[in-house]
Amino acid sequence: MIEDHLTRELLNDEFGKADMDNCIFCKIIKGEVSDFIIKETDDIIVILSLEGHPLIIPKRHIENVYGLEPELASQIMVEAVTMAKAVKETTGCTGLNLIQSNGRDAGQEVFHFHLHVRPRWHDDGIEATWNTAELDREKRKALSDTFLEYFQSST
Repeated sequence: MIEDHLTRELLNDEFGKADMDNCIFCKIIKGEVSDFIIKETDDIIVILSLEGHPLIIPKRHIENVYGLEPELASQIMVEAVTMAKAVKETTGCTGLNLIQSNGRDAGQEVFHFHLHVRPRWHDDGIEATWNTAELDREKRKALSDTFLEYFQSST
């Protein structure tokens, strides 16, 4: 069992390195590929996506939200607020989505953490929906207890 875990960990490290070597965001950050850079700090770069909205990207190759350290996550969120205000002011949008996906099943296509700052307008044809059916109280209580146990055991 331990050997299987170590093997998976080594494979993930190898795949992570390969992904980093071929990562389009890493190439933009290194200057190997030119792109429209909107803003840059020591730890974060903001580029204009191919669809024309800002993408906030950590300069260090981090595959998804699970690899973010709290300090970097905070910097990204502060930048998201700054970018949201800039997008609203410059585009005149009437709404805005912050979109971040983790894993193929969530729609992640580039495996380097990035946060979309997507302007929205009434009847723009974009749907960002999911099932909003309410869980019954017993299921919500069980789920709440599961989270409480997780946080109590991790402290």
